[in-house]
Amino acid sequence: MEDRDRQFLSFYKSNRTDWASPLSINLKGDAAIGDGVTRYYFAMLMSRIQYGFILNIDNTGKMLFFNGEEDHLVPSSSRVLLDSDLFKVIGRMIGHSFIHGGPLLTGLSTSMFNLLLGSDEPVITDMRDCPDQDVVDIVSLLEEPRNLTDVERYKVNDLAFSWDLPTLTTENRKWLAETILQHAVIGRREKQMKQIKRGLKDTGVLLMIKERPSLISVLFPRAVDKIILPEMVLERVIWPMTQNEDEEDEDEDDQEVPLELKCQMASYLRMYIENATALDIEQLVTFWVGWAILPQHLYVEVSNSIKMPTAFTCTEKIKLPSHYTNYMDFQADLKAAVSTSESGFGLI
Repeated sequence: MEDRDRQFLSFYKSNRTDWASPLSINLKGDAAIGDGVTRYYFAMLMSRIQYGFILNIDNTGKMLFFNGEEDHLVPSSSRVLLDSDLFKVIGRMIGHSFIHGGPLLTGLSTSMFNLLLGSDEPVITDMRDCPDQDVVDIVSLLEEPRNLTDVERYKVNDLAFSWDLPTLTTENRKWLAETILQHAVIGRREKQMKQIKRGLKDTGVLLMIKERPSLISVLFPRAVDKIILPEMVLERVIWPMTQNEDEEDEDEDDQEVPLELKCQMASYLRMYIENATALDIEQLVTFWVGWAILPQHLYVEVSNSIKMPTAFTCTEKIKLPSHYTNYMDFQADLKAAVSTSESGFGLI
C-alpha cells in the first residue's frame, strides 16, 4: 500500500500531463477493464486524500493532508508537506477526479473558499474550523467573561508573542481572540491553499470556479450531500424478476434459478438495504459500482454458480448466490463481501 501511495504522488507531480485527456489505466495482475477500473482508481485516490496516504514520514505511518471535523476540514499545517509542494499535487488530484466524474473532497471548510476564489470579502471563521486544540483553548479563555489568572495570561501572551501579535490588555481582549482564530485558520493555511489553487489551475478546474463561483460548492460538497439513503438505492435497483431474458447472464446455471429463489434473495437484499446504517450503505454502493456515487441503475442477479455475493463494477451489477435459506446467513456473507471494497473490485 505504501508503494502504491507513493506512485499516486509521483504521477501527480508530473508537469507534462494533460489532466483533461481521456484516462488510461493499466493494472498489473487484474483482468478488470473499463469503467470499473476508473471507478476503483478514483475511489481509492480520493479515499487517500480524505483519510490519509500510507507513507511513513516522521514515523507517523499516515500522512494527512487535511485536519479537522466534518465540514470544517482545513489543510494540514505540516511544514514537510508545504515545503515539498505536495498541496499542488493534491489540487491536481481533486481536479482530475472532478473532470472524470469521480468522487469529490467532502467537507472542506467554507472559510477556505475565499482563498481559492481570491475574494477580498472578509472570511468568517468558526471555532470548529481550527483543528489545533491549543489554539482553541486560548481563544476559549479569551471569550470567557472573567479575569484570567497569571498562568492563563502567560499562555495567551506566549502564543501572541510567537505570532507577532500584541500582548493581552483589557481593551484588546475581544480583538485578540478574533485575530488569533483568524490567523490559526486562515493565516497559517494561505500557502497551502495557494498550492492547491495551482494544482486546480493545472487541471482547468480553477478557471471554472472563478468564472462561476457558485460551483465551488459542487467541487467541495458538504457531508450531508454525500449521504446515500436506503430509498435512493432502492429506487435505482433493477431486480432480477423484472429483467428481460436477453438482459440476464448467459450462464445456463444462472438461468436455471427458479423465480421463487430469485424473489427470496431479492427480498433479503431489500431487507439489508432498508435496515442498513449510513456506513453500510456507503460500503455496499462502493462494493457494487466501485465508489460511493449512485449510477442511474443498479443491477441484481441471482446465481447457482457462486458461493458469496460478488460485484461486477464495470456493469454495475451485484450477483447473489441462490443457496441462502435465512436472512442472517445472507446478511453475514454480504457484510463480509462489502468489506473487500477497499482492497479490490468487489471480488472475493
